[in-house]
Amino acid sequence: MRKKLLTTVAVGTVCAAMLLAGVACGRDGGGPTLPPDDTPIEGDVDTSKAITLKIQSAAPLRYNYAALLRSEPKGSQLYNQALFSKQLVEGFKEKYPNIKLQFIEDGWGEALYQAQQLYIRDYNAGGKMAVDVMIGESYMSYFAQNNVFAALDQSKFGNVIESACADVTIGNAVYAVPMCTGIMGLQYNTTILQEAGIPEEDWVPANWNELLENCKKVTEFATANEKDYRGICMNNVSGLPSAFRAVPFLRQGGGDIMVNGELAVNSAQNVETFGYLRNLAQYAYSNSLTAESEDTVLYYFTELNKSAYLIDGQWAMTGAGDNIKSAPLPAKNADGTGTGNIFTGNVLFGITQASENKVAAQAFLEYLTSSEVQGWFYELDGRLPINKTVLESEEIRTVHPNINAYIDALNEGGFSGGMACFPKNSEDIWTAWGSFYRSVLTGTDDIKTLADNLQNTIKGKMK
Repeated sequence: MRKKLLTTVAVGTVCAAMLLAGVACGRDGGGPTLPPDDTPIEGDVDTSKAITLKIQSAAPLRYNYAALLRSEPKGSQLYNQALFSKQLVEGFKEKYPNIKLQFIEDGWGEALYQAQQLYIRDYNAGGKMAVDVMIGESYMSYFAQNNVFAALDQSKFGNVIESACADVTIGNAVYAVPMCTGIMGLQYNTTILQEAGIPEEDWVPANWNELLENCKKVTEFATANEKDYRGICMNNVSGLPSAFRAVPFLRQGGGDIMVNGELAVNSAQNVETFGYLRNLAQYAYSNSLTAESEDTVLYYFTELNKSAYLIDGQWAMTGAGDNIKSAPLPAKNADGTGTGNIFTGNVLFGITQASENKVAAQAFLEYLTSSEVQGWFYELDGRLPINKTVLESEEIRTVHPNINAYIDALNEGGFSGGMACFPKNSEDIWTAWGSFYRSVLTGTDDIKTLADNLQNTIKGKMK
């Protein structure tokens, strides 16, 4: 008798197929009612039969890479992603001539989640699982907790940084691995800092107070000299974008959205951190606080030079000007304690329990995370690799020097896990977060009251 996926819920409608009421997933998310199967995939690839692996994909792994190589300008981001996909397919074909890779794109975020719900529902209703390998970020922990994924043979993934697998590690078993990852760092504009009279040795603040003081100095200089830049651009985009920039501060302050499986938005630690962020927002470029997209905030910083600082991931650094540099996030405290970060753009792949090609799928993930693939992937796309040998090599530091600070922070560690996710009413919850965070950064209402209201709203949506 075949085992249903998502054993903790009764599967009926699309909504019921994936919704474990009251449980959030991700770092410190709630656990399953029943433990997932921790028996790892074993055996070698059967080279005597033709196998087609159906793999969900998303950028930078492109299903239409052949067309993109013909249509896109050589050296552009889309061209390089297509080239990466082509090299990956051809390299894997050399190792396993009998395995065909079929990439399936189902979007990202909520669109991807809806497609995966349908796949699981149809399988549980007696159909065949549509994919061998699922892709995702926030919801992968939920899937791992609920028997969607098979446990991997960890001996084949010893070079993958463990912390990037934190959300999909349950007990001693790992249920997915990333192709690439991202973390937040401090980006700074040397031209503005120099013009504002801040000594070069102080350009990189070591702690929160130093960051706040530098932002204040830059803003005061700009105001006195009729400059249109300010101390910092802050991402206040509604929903997940702003949460990804706020959570590293929450973790540095000893809090998080979820702590030990419980919702903790209104904790004392978080309220203190939100107070700091409100103070920091006094020195923000005002248009960044009202921008409706992440790209707009990046454009203000990297192209229009509207601030001295930005908290963001490494993705903008490959195309940034020579005056834009990066550094690790400042610690909360002067003694260097109070560190934290969040994995973002953590593109995870999990092999479905229902796959009939688990061994072949694991061979694909082993190749995807190998030093060979990770090395030229980073060169082509600039996303942080997850292979420890590549990350610790001297060669990687010559590829995109502006990203080296992120590589240093990733190697140093001290943080784990991605964003908490909410299988039920996710969009409503993140919309509520967006309204709350805008009030924190741009309003004057009592922060504890705002946080209490958000806590109650999310709890109601989780039921």
